[in-house]
Amino acid sequence: MFFYFSRFLVRLALPIYLKKLCVTGFDKLHKGPVLLASNHSGSFFDAVVIGFRIKQPIYTLTRGDVFKKKTAAFWLRQIKLIPVYRGSEGRQYVKNLDVTVQEGHNAMKSGGAVIVFSEGVCVNEWRLRPLGKGTARMAYQTWYGDDPLKNMGVVPTGVNYEHFRGPGKRVALNFGDPILIHDIKTSPDEYERWLREFNEILERKMNKEVWSIPAELTKEEKALRLNALFADCPVPTRGNAFQKALGALGRAIHKPLYNLFKQKAAKLTARTVFYDSVLFGMLMYLYPTVVVLLSLILGLIAGWAAGLALFFTLPILAWLGARY
Repeated sequence: MFFYFSRFLVRLALPIYLKKLCVTGFDKLHKGPVLLASNHSGSFFDAVVIGFRIKQPIYTLTRGDVFKKKTAAFWLRQIKLIPVYRGSEGRQYVKNLDVTVQEGHNAMKSGGAVIVFSEGVCVNEWRLRPLGKGTARMAYQTWYGDDPLKNMGVVPTGVNYEHFRGPGKRVALNFGDPILIHDIKTSPDEYERWLREFNEILERKMNKEVWSIPAELTKEEKALRLNALFADCPVPTRGNAFQKALGALGRAIHKPLYNLFKQKAAKLTARTVFYDSVLFGMLMYLYPTVVVLLSLILGLIAGWAAGLALFFTLPILAWLGARY
């Protein structure tokens, strides 16, 4: 239930948080069990963007160290996160790799889609980093392990951001042509060679979906390059004078609360790659709580009609503030 409640909140919050989400390749998304092999430049926010467009339940492979506390692990499991441990985190976790693969297999078999971040690490930059072997191993076990899913497709996925800090950005979500079992010509008996060929194909396909902007460019040069890349993702016109006035009102009313969330997110993350994810999560879960509390207080003071009016007016003004 918490997963579907969270998905409902994402459906409401993401159109406010983003300036625009543009999706390409969704019409040719693989039908059947699907493993979404994505780049990883926006921390958990990457999964939020992908999950917003995908209809089936989304399971996301997530770094295992965040599951070490039982309370955190419980709530992370509620939103269908699957822990993945690297050998570098300790030999005691190596045995859990098979458990991770099995959980992903079960998720796909039950009709869900699984997201794996093929780079293995998250960095706020516009390029595809070298791929680890995790995606290849998961594909191999899914295709050739116990209870194989021969019709599973690995879909190269690119999440491309206009910027990595806060709301008001365009995002291009690109789905590429799937990798199917017969695309790998190496015999599965040659395991290491099979993994290398899979990664070569995956890297080539992902590079078509993930934008690349050299880090050495100036801020102005990066902005020009991004504007060119987002040429097919135009922002709607900002409306008439009345809509702009309502938008300004919405921003003014929400500015103190937004600044509070922004400062808290910056403090919690020290402005690392987790900043966007934490800020969006706080806004998504805590803002509705604030609206409900304010509406109840106003209802007790001025009557329930006033409280109900506030309950609907505040989110509408937030949407207008983001759009206009």
